[in-house]
Amino acid sequence: MVLYSIKSYLKFLWNSKNQHGVHSPFVYNLVTKCFYDKTNYEEYSILKSNHKSANYPISSKQVNLLFRVVQYLQPKSLLEIGSSLESATSVFSLGHKNAIISSQNSSSEFYDLIYFGGNSSKKEILEYFEMLLPTSINNTIWIVNAIHGSKDMEEAWDIIKNHPKVTVTIDTFYLGFVFFRSEQKKEHFVIRA
Repeated sequence: MVLYSIKSYLKFLWNSKNQHGVHSPFVYNLVTKCFYDKTNYEEYSILKSNHKSANYPISSKQVNLLFRVVQYLQPKSLLEIGSSLESATSVFSLGHKNAIISSQNSSSEFYDLIYFGGNSSKKEILEYFEMLLPTSINNTIWIVNAIHGSKDMEEAWDIIKNHPKVTVTIDTFYLGFVFFRSEQKKEHFVIRA
């Protein structure tokens, strides 16, 4: 498993780019104004404290990135699913205090952001993907944790990013970002975040 992760990470580094390799205005703005935002937000100290006391399946760097993404995009409704429910809820609530955050799925609802937390399996992620696809509207963002955590997760990530309804994906190695933007051509980005 460790050897697989090292090999995957070296491949990621070889293929990854920074903002200079991005030609999509939407992704360029997301990368420069959000991913690479160097502001030392006061919420980071709260997140750091919560991170120490909780059993987050992601690093504090990833927690801060999730906070910045929610703060930047300001999604009104968020859904957190997976094996580590509620670990990201505090991150999301700090990023957008007025967001409606749920860890229960109702297929009749539409979500602006869906976070697939925990260390899910390929089968589980793809089942969630198919189940939640009808709840995605234009500009919905999905964030998938541990996309390079195993060979199965990499296979699931490839299936997701090649789905016809998915238009933009961003691979940051630990987190995968999925966008449904009908106005944008299909593109896949590998970004050092």
